[in-house]
Parts: sequence; C-alpha cells; structure tokens
Amino acid sequence: MHVIRAHLAAEVFAYGALQPCFVWTIAHPDGLVLVDTGMIDSTAELDRAWRPVPHSEALPRDVVCVVNTHLHFDHCGGNRLYPGVPIHVQARELAAARAGGGAFAPAGWIDFDGATYVEHDGEAEVLPGIRLLPVPGHTDGHQAVLVDTDAGLEVIAGDVAYSFQELGQARTEGQRLVLGLGATTWLSHVTRPKVPERR
Repeated sequence: MHVIRAHLAAEVFAYGALQPCFVWTIAHPDGLVLVDTGMIDSTAELDRAWRPVPHSEALPRDVVCVVNTHLHFDHCGGNRLYPGVPIHVQARELAAARAGGGAFAPAGWIDFDGATYVEHDGEAEVLPGIRLLPVPGHTDGHQAVLVDTDAGLEVIAGDVAYSFQELGQARTEGQRLVLGLGATTWLSHVTRPKVPERR
C-alpha cells in the first residue's frame, strides 16, 4: 500500500523555542506525493516575527503532486519549487490566502510562475487510497489527507492542532472530525504520529 515518511522542512520560533515543521511524502504506485512544502527562504517580516529556519534540502523534487493542508507560510513556502505540478488545495483556502492577512504566505509564494492549483470544494480523492477531508478550525479551508496504508488508515492532519493534547480537547470542528477517525495521526509540529484520544 502507501508509505508515509516525515521530513523536517522548517523550524519556526514559537512558545519560546524553535518548533519543528514537518512535511510528508506518500509513496504511491503512481509516484511520490508531497504533503506541504515547508519553507525555502524567508522575508524580513517573517524573520522578525517567527525567526524561521528553512530546510529546503529535505524537500524531494520529483513528485507527481503536492497537497497543501493550508497556505500558511511554513506549510506552502516551498510551493515555488513545483511549477507545473498539480497542487491540491481547498478553494476557500486559496481565496483566503490571496486576500492576505494573518499567517498566510506572501503573495508571491502563493501565485508564482507555473503555479498549478487544483481547487476542491470539500472531500476529494487525489489518487486511489489518498483522500482529502476538510477539517476547519486552524483556517477555514484547512484539510487533512487520509491515506490507506498496510497498517490501516493514517491521517496527515497538518495544523488541525499543534499538539496531541490540544487535539484531544476537540475544540474545533476539524479536531472533532480527526478524533472521530480513530486513526494514526501525523501533526505538523510533532515528531511522531499516534492515535489521538479525547481528553
């Protein structure tokens, strides 16, 4: 089936320390799928607020498609490495990012030469065994990636929560949806996956 692998693609300063920001590859018979793209560089504004450390060397270049869980700077900052490659995103997330504000990425990181967004309105299948599930909360257009593996369903949940403790509190619709799946879950800022529990 499909194998998920985490890659440290950036670090950002939050909660008093540098926090990891992971992206994932999914090995699929049709080719490698990349979920989120971390950062490949920064801006003066981001440096002041977040002090990011990009790890672009962790990003594979030969992928059949990219999925963005959401379009915050530390999750889509490497999209520009993939001109012409389909980038799957929820339509409402792309519209909000283009409107700007908050932690969305700079405009040139969203719309770049060769940007090829595939916009979805709700659940969708990217490839057999890889599906998208809207999980609003962190952003209105946040999505998780559901992956069928030999071990069963696994969920790449991005920033649906920053920690498993936060996820277990089930404060947002997205958190409740992910908890309801009862599956091994990967979070952007946590090193290892686990099956989350409601607290």
